[in-house]
Amino acid sequence: MELTVRKKAFLEELPDVVKTAVEEYGTALKGIEIKEDDKGCYTVMITYERELRL
Repeated sequence: MELTVRKKAFLEELPDVVKTAVEEYGTALKGIEIKEDDKGCYTVMITYERELRL
């Protein structure tokens, strides 16, 4: 199952957000998308793969 986590950050925080995502999700990480809003804040969409456990 593919999951996406959304985080808000300012420009100077982006490297730490990306580094944390890579460290936390490792090989399960599928992608990181960064979008800037009109106020200069960024939304970081972190997509990763997770096995469904029943």
